[in-house]
Amino acid sequence: MVRRPAEDQVCIIDWINFTVLEDTFFKTARQTLVTDDQIIEEASRQFEKIFGFGITSKRDRGMNFYRESWVLGDAMGFICFGGQRSTMLVTLSGQGCQNALPGWEGRLFDFLTKVAMRPSISRIDLAHDDFDGDVLSVDWAEKQWWDGGYSFKKGGRPPEIQKLGNWNRPSGKGRTLTIGQRTSSKFCRFYEKGKKEGDKASLWCRCEVEFKNTSMIILPEVLLNPSQYFCGAYPCFAEFARVDTPRRMEVKQRTAQITVAACIEVTKHQFGKYLRVFRELYGDKDALDLVCNDSDDYWPKRMKPLTSDATSGPVPVHKQEAVPIPSWMKFITTVPCYGLNGDNGFA
Repeated sequence: MVRRPAEDQVCIIDWINFTVLEDTFFKTARQTLVTDDQIIEEASRQFEKIFGFGITSKRDRGMNFYRESWVLGDAMGFICFGGQRSTMLVTLSGQGCQNALPGWEGRLFDFLTKVAMRPSISRIDLAHDDFDGDVLSVDWAEKQWWDGGYSFKKGGRPPEIQKLGNWNRPSGKGRTLTIGQRTSSKFCRFYEKGKKEGDKASLWCRCEVEFKNTSMIILPEVLLNPSQYFCGAYPCFAEFARVDTPRRMEVKQRTAQITVAACIEVTKHQFGKYLRVFRELYGDKDALDLVCNDSDDYWPKRMKPLTSDATSGPVPVHKQEAVPIPSWMKFITTVPCYGLNGDNGFA
């Protein structure tokens, strides 16, 4: 990855994948862990120290060519384990990066450089937000492509460009511009995030650069200085070196405002007439009681991230109570032996 000096923090980390050897958790536990469950519990304990949330539940299938997978926190990411050369893959999603306890980047850097055995960052996404569209827009991004702003070699072949959405007659649903190929080691996308969230008049634009270690080395230092690597991604990104990006909490608040307003508009458009009739027939309270969902998990999928934080969600596995084993259950703990007389038994 290329570095370029940046005056302020011009980006945030929006996704990270890394792998470590399972022996890492033998080291932190200071003992040999026998079962997979023991390794998962120790990993959960360490990740809670780093991110503020641990491993909460096991999924019913594997992921990313690993035999098994677990959920990290309140859907903050995933843990993949088993069948891949004794390694563990950790995925911290955008929601996880946004809701992890402040300072998680430094704690993860210390873990990878001082504790983890054979650590490797396989993917990291860096994102820059411009709420008001003062500098960043998808039209600016397209112009940079025509001007050769994504090519380090003068006169070199520019990377692939692709437009998504209605560019000729914008509908308010948002446009997207991608630079490069998704399978390459560097892939960039610009999109009108405010419009994607539901605000047709929003000028909020986001730029995301996805780095993968297919043909480059991703150093752990990117966790401490992501802006320098973001500005070094393409020549035209030098303009971002003097522009600050909103903090994670500001991004979450802005997303919440747009999402809630959009959900109200959808509900009003699709069910507003019914609600008004029910209100006249039954009154406010009885009408709401009739139409409200009775499930304990009543938060809509679209709105649930607005309530997520480092302490939300189920209890991590290392804090869950162990399943009691009845006293009458006896287990054979000795090794079978075979006598010279041909009779086999247990020593």
